[in-house]
Amino acid sequence: MADFTYDDAAHLLRRAGFGGSPQEIEETTALGRDGAVDRLINFAQIDNGALEAVIRASFDLSNPDDITRFNREEIQRWWLTRMVLTKRQFEEKLTLFWHNHFATAASKVDERFMFVQNQTLRIHALDRFDALLLKIARDPAMLIWLDGITNVRSNPNENWARELQELFSMGITDVVTGEQNYTEGDVKEIARAFTGWTISPPARTDPNRFNFQFVVDPNQHDSALKTVYGQTANFSGEDIVALISARRSTARFIARKFFEFFAYPLSASSTDRATIEKFADVYVASDHSIKALARAIFTSDEFFSARARFALVKSPIEVVVGSIRMLGASYNPGSIQRDASSILPAVCAFLNQEPFNPPDVAGWRPNLAWINTATMLNRFTFADLLASSRSPDPTAPGLSLTHEQLKRLTKGNAKKTVNSFLSVLGPLEVDSSTVKKLREYLQKDATGRIVGFSPDDPTIDKKVRGLVHLIMCLTEFQVC
Repeated sequence: MADFTYDDAAHLLRRAGFGGSPQEIEETTALGRDGAVDRLINFAQIDNGALEAVIRASFDLSNPDDITRFNREEIQRWWLTRMVLTKRQFEEKLTLFWHNHFATAASKVDERFMFVQNQTLRIHALDRFDALLLKIARDPAMLIWLDGITNVRSNPNENWARELQELFSMGITDVVTGEQNYTEGDVKEIARAFTGWTISPPARTDPNRFNFQFVVDPNQHDSALKTVYGQTANFSGEDIVALISARRSTARFIARKFFEFFAYPLSASSTDRATIEKFADVYVASDHSIKALARAIFTSDEFFSARARFALVKSPIEVVVGSIRMLGASYNPGSIQRDASSILPAVCAFLNQEPFNPPDVAGWRPNLAWINTATMLNRFTFADLLASSRSPDPTAPGLSLTHEQLKRLTKGNAKKTVNSFLSVLGPLEVDSSTVKKLREYLQKDATGRIVGFSPDDPTIDKKVRGLVHLIMCLTEFQVC
């Protein structure tokens, strides 16, 4: 196995997280490949006390009836705060992956149910896939989102049964063989297996009016024989989850979905089909363990190959959270939502990725789907906003890229300063002509004359902030 380099560690943190500061990357490099991966995926062992202290001081989501605190923007601010400040990057990145995989949206589902689902995804993110799938099948937000609460014996609703197979487990066709995975008859029979799955409101004495619990209504459940994938039995919803999770087509689908989110897009080539089979084998051998699958992918040569480097277009959340983390900018959510501390939800919505509100049941489309003329201009606007986020008090609510933070990254001359920020914001490999233009930008005065570069306070406040903006506008910065 090759040496684990600084660039390798940066790549791992960009993919399994949102990106690391120079110090985080150096600490990760020192662990070696296996040690770095083990630390990331065993995130429960990482002390996250500092984040939890901020969460306790800044958010009170204990009373779902308090709409001044329990609303969409507030829970978005809560989650984005976790992403920016957590020491357990993979925990939040994996929660984001599952949020998009089991796409459920506040456009239809009450934010309070969405908040509960988000915590379910975080707590069970590394469980066996069948265990997580069953949790989601019983989740109040999902039961509302895909109309499970209206799925009754006399009039089965097929929405959950269809998306369970098409989007959440195996796909319409096998991702390796291309064979059909299920029939319309399977959809109808699976819908019958989930009849009666609903939610029960809390007791009148429960102060939490949104403490709904999953129940199976025996009067609405179809307990007759059902034929699914050629097998006939009195299948329950739990039986269907177990049946689906054990299929080879599901192993392939989940292995591919996981790999493409964290590594690179796969084609229909024999080489890429073999890659899917390799990680599907891990899923099967580990009894559907997501943790085992994550470890296998993150320690693989495929993940660290040249093909994997900067092969994915950053999502808006990755742009926003990643740039803040890499630059070491300050973010304070404050004690209740206000204009300054609500900047992160506003920016993510502006960039077309609103947490808790994916566009539909298929989730956000990846990579080039994020890029068009309008979205690029919006990314440039965010780059300017972050670069110019001056605050006389970095502890005040909101976002701030302070003078001292920039000064630590600024070097003694233009060449070293450009290299420093290209490294911090990537590390990015850009062509020599672009590097030259960035150096010249630092060296020119307002009239365009080359006057040299002096890392004094006025230069840092104007030119170095401008350099951050320019680098974040590069094509190379849009990928990870």
